[in-house]
Amino acid sequence: MSEEIKGKILKHDTQTRTMHWIHLLAFIILGLTGIGFYWDIAGIANIFGGPANASLVHRWTGVIFTLGPTLYILLNFDRFSRFVDTISTFTRNDFAWLKTMGGYVPFIKAEHTPPQEKYNAGQKILGGLIIAGCLLIIITGFPMWLWRDMLSSAFLALCYNIHFWTAMIMILLVAGHFFLAAIHPKSRVEFASMMLDGYVDAQVTAHHNAKWFTQLQKIE
Repeated sequence: MSEEIKGKILKHDTQTRTMHWIHLLAFIILGLTGIGFYWDIAGIANIFGGPANASLVHRWTGVIFTLGPTLYILLNFDRFSRFVDTISTFTRNDFAWLKTMGGYVPFIKAEHTPPQEKYNAGQKILGGLIIAGCLLIIITGFPMWLWRDMLSSAFLALCYNIHFWTAMIMILLVAGHFFLAAIHPKSRVEFASMMLDGYVDAQVTAHHNAKWFTQLQKIE
């Protein structure tokens, strides 16, 4: 945009940032211990005091991984509902954004980026995949822990495979998300917004999230 826009906009409030931190730290611990179990890496288990302790850490971190977002949703159900509605609604602008990947991919030309909402089309897809992945991890993880003696070996094996490979896909998604949010020069402002103070420059918002910025101006 040619006109300079000054100021900052609150994109993520304190509760949202806190939940994001808790969930991310829990995910890192779960991923680390899970990889240690699958490939029998003694060095990882030793970080947590041996295989038995690593197993306990994995299970109870899974409880935190589940309860954190659950509590957040219960306390902020309207906000979460709006989030789900936003990431599940794709417009012509979203599909146009996906054709060029918003200009984030070097070999895909993007002379004009279609106006986006609070979350761009890529973030919408990521949000949906993260929610689906978390649900799969949760609904396969607890049976392996709490009801393993009551379930058939075939069903437990199915849970194990879904649990592990969903986690692997999630690790790749989170790694890509971190690169775009913290390292990529066009989008790294997102890291400070979600993980630190919650604010993003109004100029950046007006360019990358033009539809949302327009809505905010109408509210004001």
